[in-house]
Amino acid sequence: MSQVSNGLYHFHGDQNVVEGIPLKEQRKEIGFFIRRQLLTNNLNFLMGSGCSFSAIPSMGDTFKEVKPKLNTTAMGRYIDEDNDDIEDYLNWLNTALKFLEEASESKEKIEDFKMNFMMTKEALIDSIKVDYEANMPVMDLYRDFYNEVFSARGNKDYSPVNIFTTNYDLFNEMALEKSNIRYSNGFRGTINRVFDPSEFQFRLVDDLNRYKDKWSIVRKFVKLYKIHGSIDWYYDLKSQNVMQKSLTDNDTENVLIYPTINKHLETQQTPYSELFREFTTNLQKSNSTLIVLGYGFPDQHINQLMSQALSNEDFTLIIFGDLSEEKIKFFFDKHKNIKNIHLIGGCFSEDVPFNDGHHFDNIVRYMRGDDIND
Repeated sequence: MSQVSNGLYHFHGDQNVVEGIPLKEQRKEIGFFIRRQLLTNNLNFLMGSGCSFSAIPSMGDTFKEVKPKLNTTAMGRYIDEDNDDIEDYLNWLNTALKFLEEASESKEKIEDFKMNFMMTKEALIDSIKVDYEANMPVMDLYRDFYNEVFSARGNKDYSPVNIFTTNYDLFNEMALEKSNIRYSNGFRGTINRVFDPSEFQFRLVDDLNRYKDKWSIVRKFVKLYKIHGSIDWYYDLKSQNVMQKSLTDNDTENVLIYPTINKHLETQQTPYSELFREFTTNLQKSNSTLIVLGYGFPDQHINQLMSQALSNEDFTLIIFGDLSEEKIKFFFDKHKNIKNIHLIGGCFSEDVPFNDGHHFDNIVRYMRGDDIND
């Protein structure tokens, strides 16, 4: 499989199934393909940071900005300017602190690591606390995405759409609420919102006409799984529960984002264990489709779960990605001989050749069928 220099590609195995046709026809064929997939009963999406690009700085850029402010004695291998994995660094610091405390290292050394940990975590959280109303182009993309998904699915009684995301930001929640789409994010309650994975098992029904023989389910319904946590999730020390709070809460230490798991949650791994279990369960359901967008395949745990699902013949994996990205190419090359994996990307426009065929805005265009009715 060679890199495509212009036009779009839709690789199914080694074959680019849209090769040799005009760009407009490529867009049309990919649009038809994606819209068919939206009719899968068990429809799943995995959304990564690329979906919030331009509103939320990349974590690599955030790491580069905070590095000069950190104590170099607690930088380890991450002192290299080319190492931009801030999540991996926070995880390394977290593990190092446990080791240092158990080994009764000097208080000074432990404090150096703690200082770096808090400064890095605060920088990451601050980079996500953006003015969402001031970033309407990104907000509109999320809203258009959800509207196109449910427009394609129509009035049939499909299962809820499952959104799995590694993002800590709140674009999904805000877009769903602005679009009047009901969703569950695993929290129960109104005043005190507590994480309870059983919430994902419920389905809303429309009982407006209570004298009908059968109540109708709410068709526009999303189950939102934030598998790496969220900037509005906290560990409450008093109740020992995972809570959802307002962003005005400045309790940075107990914000639940994956690489900085609170020490009180080390044994049960709540809520991450339940969220990843839901990811596995939904991918293993019969006739499931997972569409991956904005995700660069940095998380080996997630990648492994997708690899396992590919062993099921009735599972379909569609990746929107750039072939020049090493981790994406590695994953696809590893599995390309399996018939149920697809990779879509390339150049969406002839005017400005650029690898943007996998970008969120163009994925929405495929879903909308912009070229289909021309």
